[in-house]
Amino acid sequence: MENSPSPVVPPKNNTALGILLSVLGIAVFSTIELNCKWLARYLVGAGANEINGFMLCFQRFFWTGLILIALFYPAYVKKGRHLTWRDMGVFLLNGSICVTISISFYQFAVSIFENASSAAVVFSSNALFTIFFARFINGEPWTLRKWLAVAIGMLGIACFIFEKGTPTMSTLGAILLMWASALTFACSVCITRRVVANYGAGLLMGFSSLFGSLLVLPIALCFSGNEVWNSCLVGWKPLSILILVGTTLGYYLYYSSMKYISAYLASMSFLLKPVLACLMAVIIAGEKMNAWTICGTIIIVSSLLVNHLHFGAKKK
Repeated sequence: MENSPSPVVPPKNNTALGILLSVLGIAVFSTIELNCKWLARYLVGAGANEINGFMLCFQRFFWTGLILIALFYPAYVKKGRHLTWRDMGVFLLNGSICVTISISFYQFAVSIFENASSAAVVFSSNALFTIFFARFINGEPWTLRKWLAVAIGMLGIACFIFEKGTPTMSTLGAILLMWASALTFACSVCITRRVVANYGAGLLMGFSSLFGSLLVLPIALCFSGNEVWNSCLVGWKPLSILILVGTTLGYYLYYSSMKYISAYLASMSFLLKPVLACLMAVIIAGEKMNAWTICGTIIIVSSLLVNHLHFGAKKK
């Protein structure tokens, strides 16, 4: 990749559009954990085997990739543009980090967490990891309030060790898996922010999804029996919603936002996800949050407000 130019502050109207797209994408993402839990219950009710995390990752992003490529590649070609081997390398890099590694960890972590809302809150920590990667990939500077936001957010996430009342090894394992997912997703966000203007959100996500899903397929087959394909057919309703809405639409909106706002700002909007996911989990699924998880949610969301704090007097 070429060296990144100095960060450019986008016009206010474009920034507002970027924030709107990012928030809409996060709102759609907030349905994913609930949908995964719904799919699991649906399969149990139908007497079918559970779809493991690797296969679910493949299903989500293979079809998302095909859909987005079909929608956006013809328009790209009509503009007289052509993809090179270097472009394919960018897609492969982004897909392997975002899909093959990050989402595989994510799917397994969701299956371990007792509540979908807990999974959503811990994954939102990707905003905190983005601060580190954006400094080197996007040239976005470190500031005191960014690191203060990191410290507050990590404190909030620590509260979710007590999701089941007392710390358990399964909860700790779920948090570590979700942290690994959040860290690699943050890296992918920074890569996307750097190259999305070259391809458009739809095309970048399309090829990244397709390549990432194909890389995870051999692993998925190793951990799956022959009955997994039957489970995909049995659970086609919740699986289709997970693919079309939670993945295809959500990622397109979120990737589109990064044409207008910084990687850090795009990731910090993820801290709205716990609020939305928790409300959906309580209202739709009837989940209950204990004092620890409620406190953790409040602390994490509070870290978003730190970005509006100013240290020291402003120069005239």
